Amino acid sequence: MTLAEIKVGNTCKTETMGHIVLEHLPDGKTVCLSKDLVTSMAYDKKTGIYTNSNIRKYLNSKFLDKLSAEIGAENIFEHTVDLTSDEGSKKHGSVTDKVSLLTCELFRKYNEILEKYNPGRWWWLATPFAIEYWEDCARAVGSTGIVDCYYYGSLGGVRPFYILNSSISVSE
Repeated sequence: MTLAEIKVGNTCKTETMGHIVLEHLPDGKTVCLSKDLVTSMAYDKKTGIYTNSNIRKYLNSKFLDKLSAEIGAENIFEHTVDLTSDEGSKKHGSVTDKVSLLTCELFRKYNEILEKYNPGRWWWLATPFAIEYWEDCARAVGSTGIVDCYYYGSLGGVRPFYILNSSISVSE
């Protein structure tokens, strides 16, 4: 079956990875989040800002390579990650990635779906906490499903977010 045939809110699997279908877009693309935490790692050694973080480097190298090997690099699409902080600062702008973390805004948008797939451990988000005084923190989803803030050097779960070609083959 194809990814387009999976109902929004359900999961599917490619070769070794599980995916939550968050939304089907009209242009033949499907918005997905990894069903599971793929690793546990610190956000970064020096900052809670996503732009130059180790977690972003990991997602767009090692994880992207694994996903590309399963479904083909041509089936993974770039998307914009809005790095507006909690208090509304646009200091960090946005970045373009093929794989990213969810932002707080996207977490809220898809929360009704994600409530069913709580991994029971906390996991990182891309949204900065507060620009002026809290750059040592990064936003995350706590083990109970509540958005929280954690020190960037803490080991947290990584749950990749990506947009895929809706015509790829998957299994339920």
